[in-house]
Amino acid sequence: MRKGIVLLLLVLVVLPLNIFAAGKQEVAVPTEGKSKFAGQTLTMMMTNKEGEFEAARAQHKAFEEKYGVKIEVEVVPSGDAGENLRRTRVATKSLPDIFASSVGAKLYESYPAENVIDIKDQPWIGNLDANFKEAATIDGAVYGVPLAPSNVAGVFYNKRIFEDLGLDVPLTWNEFLDTCAVIKKAGIAPVAAPNSKTSLTQVPFLMNYYYVAQEDPEFAAKYTRNEIRLSDSKTFVGGLQKMYDLAVNDYLNEDALATSVEDVAMMLGDGTAAMSIIRTNILSTMEILVPDAIQDMGFFPLPDKDPNVRGVATWMPMAYLANKNATNPELALLFLEFMTTNEAVQAYLSVQKPTGAFMLNGVEFPEDIYPSLAEAQAWVEKASIPVMEYYSPIKGINQATYTSQVAAGMITPEVAAREIDKDNAISAKQLGLSNW
Repeated sequence: MRKGIVLLLLVLVVLPLNIFAAGKQEVAVPTEGKSKFAGQTLTMMMTNKEGEFEAARAQHKAFEEKYGVKIEVEVVPSGDAGENLRRTRVATKSLPDIFASSVGAKLYESYPAENVIDIKDQPWIGNLDANFKEAATIDGAVYGVPLAPSNVAGVFYNKRIFEDLGLDVPLTWNEFLDTCAVIKKAGIAPVAAPNSKTSLTQVPFLMNYYYVAQEDPEFAAKYTRNEIRLSDSKTFVGGLQKMYDLAVNDYLNEDALATSVEDVAMMLGDGTAAMSIIRTNILSTMEILVPDAIQDMGFFPLPDKDPNVRGVATWMPMAYLANKNATNPELALLFLEFMTTNEAVQAYLSVQKPTGAFMLNGVEFPEDIYPSLAEAQAWVEKASIPVMEYYSPIKGINQATYTSQVAAGMITPEVAAREIDKDNAISAKQLGLSNW
């Protein structure tokens, strides 16, 4: 009974949004002979995520105008409500022609072999970035194209502060700590941390997966098969150690546990903090709060032990998937192809400056791209990997609790790693994975 009430509430929440969205659609006036699809309609389901949705609609409009078609967008809530609705639509086989989904482990929830068109043999498959393509691959089949730019994790820093203090970009973790000491002595917070949101305390820990994968490219697969524990990997625990080092050495800003992303953006912009270990979407917040300071921001990978081994971890964007039972599969595939082109990228850029790296090859950026984002994009192309959750479905529900405790210096990295392993074991058993 309770589940029925929840589903009913979801329908009541989504229905007005759908009516509103449908009412806002404009039918493109087809040009005679513009395409064999002229006058046809493509149905779509996606969330109304701020910034991302407006840019996506610009891409939709460009596609409509090019082919003389109409895209009807069903807007669904973001977060758990939208995920639950999508799972319900998958189960009831009532998906639209195109729908949005996470890639990696989350992609399994759409049962793609049954519900999604495999695009691995499409002639335009080479347009996809290799990392995204891998994250969108299951059993050799490739599902989906990027809906938006990715989030790149690294260190944003105020270049003016570094110049004033005569600092170079640190190449190892020990150099990073030395840099923090100099900044602190100057009366500036070395690192601003948005730890009021416990989920963001996971970022420094998760981004260290780049270095784990350099040591053992099969780590995620081994972990999924229960052949290794997180606590067995010194490098994985090292991500927690970095957080702990900052806490116990007092290198974080005051009241970090009460600090928001907006606070971090302001501190980086006004120079009361020199760095933040965060993802590139911080730029969207800076655009609003401190736009004049963005040009002073730089970006570099969070370093580890070897100055010659540095790289970044990425959070993949949502993907557009084509329904295997689409009314017009050919038109659905044409839309996916369009979304991998520079034409679509330029439509995105016409209304939104990117705050992450596009997961496409050969992207043409405007000259006014933010310097820090250009640096992040360069690292994505040179040395990057998606975080481990795109390779393994195992992730316990309490991980953020343990990382927030480490970030506050309340528990040691070793204790946290063991607790995360226990929490993940519960998740693996709930998923029904073998060997657990």
